[in-house]
Amino acid sequence: MSKERKYTFGPVPSRRLGLSLGVDVIPNKLCSLDCIYCEVGVTDKRGLARKEYLPANEILAEVKAVIAEYPDLDHITISGSGEPTLNSKIGDIIRGIKAMTKVPVAVLTNGTLLDDPQVRLDLMEADIVSPSLDAVTTDVFLKVDRPNPKLRIENIIDGIKQFRREYKGRMWIEILFVKGMNDHDEEVFKMKQVLDEIQPEKIHLNTVIRPPAYAVAQPVEESRLKEIQKILGERSEIVGVFKETHKTIEHNADGQSILALLKRRAMTLEQMTVSLAMKNDDLSASLKQLHQGKFIKSYMFNGEEYYQAL
Repeated sequence: MSKERKYTFGPVPSRRLGLSLGVDVIPNKLCSLDCIYCEVGVTDKRGLARKEYLPANEILAEVKAVIAEYPDLDHITISGSGEPTLNSKIGDIIRGIKAMTKVPVAVLTNGTLLDDPQVRLDLMEADIVSPSLDAVTTDVFLKVDRPNPKLRIENIIDGIKQFRREYKGRMWIEILFVKGMNDHDEEVFKMKQVLDEIQPEKIHLNTVIRPPAYAVAQPVEESRLKEIQKILGERSEIVGVFKETHKTIEHNADGQSILALLKRRAMTLEQMTVSLAMKNDDLSASLKQLHQGKFIKSYMFNGEEYYQAL
């Protein structure tokens, strides 16, 4: 797809979702939270109002065009540059995608709007919904997720519980641990109590693996994640970097596809090679051109070189 991709990116490699085409339904960076670890960057618009921020018909048209190029998709994932449930047409978008393909639809949400009955209804036809829950106490919630001042963690937890009771698809909880902030035993044991009440199908444990919005956000050691996993029980698993590749490598190094991806997240050359199904040499040449044209920048994080759109 040579024309500019406004609403889709990837496919993005993911251990949880395999090769997943990202669908962005929110302007950068409209979110209800300003999480210190966010790979998309600092939230400059912590909003709660639901509107059709991006047109559903244009989003669906682009998805239809892009999925024709990627026959080996494992999922189509609504996520991206902000909180997707803020788009009031997310239900129409989910139904529209499911009408054009049998590829399962996943929604990654921060869960902050699930106490709204209309939001819960809008998500009912998704195959997978994965709310995040990085904290269960107010102090930790404020420190890690930096919410809109109107949000209360108690209401968010109640919304997730209600959604679990109503939803017939697969629901996973993701927790991203930040060293010294939400990884201490007191918070983890309280998380276990809440998670035992929610009863999600899976609990995914993650940490800071890409450059975060705020430098204070540091990763938790793997040994500590394993200790947390034991506390949270058999439904929990540590998620990591997806290492497989596409079934065929046949796509040209399309500058628009590269930029669409790097606008949403910083990635290494290896990650982009997997994500975009491009040959390493071709991708390197395209990155060099984009860098010379001042469309992207590169920097080191945890010993690896990452690229990001300017």
